[in-house]
Amino acid sequence: MNRGGTARRFDEEQISDLEKQQTVAHQKILELQNQRLVIMNLIKNAKATILDNNSEEDLSEEEAPADNEEVDCVICGMACTDKNAVRHMERCYNKFESKLGLGSTVKCHVTWESPVCDAYDRQQGTYCKKLRVLCPDHNKEKEEHDGICGCPLDLSDISEKSTVCHKGKRACNKHTSWEKLRLAEIDMERVLQDLKLEDSFEEMRKVKYRMAHRTNLLQILLNGTICHNQEGQSSVT
Repeated sequence: MNRGGTARRFDEEQISDLEKQQTVAHQKILELQNQRLVIMNLIKNAKATILDNNSEEDLSEEEAPADNEEVDCVICGMACTDKNAVRHMERCYNKFESKLGLGSTVKCHVTWESPVCDAYDRQQGTYCKKLRVLCPDHNKEKEEHDGICGCPLDLSDISEKSTVCHKGKRACNKHTSWEKLRLAEIDMERVLQDLKLEDSFEEMRKVKYRMAHRTNLLQILLNGTICHNQEGQSSVT
């Protein structure tokens, strides 16, 4: 008689797979933390760099915008100059995003800095669950500094030694709000990895509970299998 042998091996294999998934998720989270630290250092260095107006390169003919060229805002439909189009669309996005409520009655309890806003709304009695860097209600835009833009020119390989844009922060229209977009991308991936970890922990809890209660009498009666062989003998597994 071999009770639970095959099922136990299946559960052990499932636990092993879940542990591998958790290890991969933890490694990904560490990579995202390092990427975020690099971005924050780049922002700090950009703010500390004194802009030399005499050494700032002029826009080439291809980069220079036309004088009277206008584009329509994809959000509100209003016509605006291509020089201010990105900033105009960002303001429109913040207005519409403020009208969207995304909250929960449970606060996020983590040992590290949470990527979500978690600001408490006394009127609704909920905690804001929008990304912290993109929340227009509780993360007001700070006035742009007088340093350089600081956006890495090669976004595929970002490091503290990356070549960055040395144009003035206020004058650079090509990399508007690059810090916010890059940090939001990292935080969103962080949230996805946290959800994967939560699902794997819950699945592992169920598997371990099933293994611990498999040998009781009720489970044996409900899940026993009788295998009949050709010789007329039977065995219970």
